[in-house]
Amino acid sequence: MHYLPGIFALLVGIAGWFYLFYSRAAHNLSAIEDPHLNRLRIRLRRVNGIVLLALAACFYAAYYGFNEPQDQRSFVFVLMTILLLLMATVILALMDVRLTSKLRRRRQNRS
Repeated sequence: MHYLPGIFALLVGIAGWFYLFYSRAAHNLSAIEDPHLNRLRIRLRRVNGIVLLALAACFYAAYYGFNEPQDQRSFVFVLMTILLLLMATVILALMDVRLTSKLRRRRQNRS
């Protein structure tokens, strides 16, 4: 069971890498969305990919990086960083959901 946190950190890192470099969903909306909002959505998703990569590194560091009892401050710092990164991910996702709801409302008003 010692390897499960490493696998979890790797999966979060892979998700961040995919979100940062290979996710084309926001680009596909460019045909129906305002160009300014589409660029904002693309930036939001890329920033979220960077946050997920940082989160994966922090997960890995939190489990495997602290063996000494003297490292308590560093461990608490990494845990607080994880909490902040999780909050940033949720906020970025909510911003994306808000953009999607605006797009949906505009499309319904047109028809």
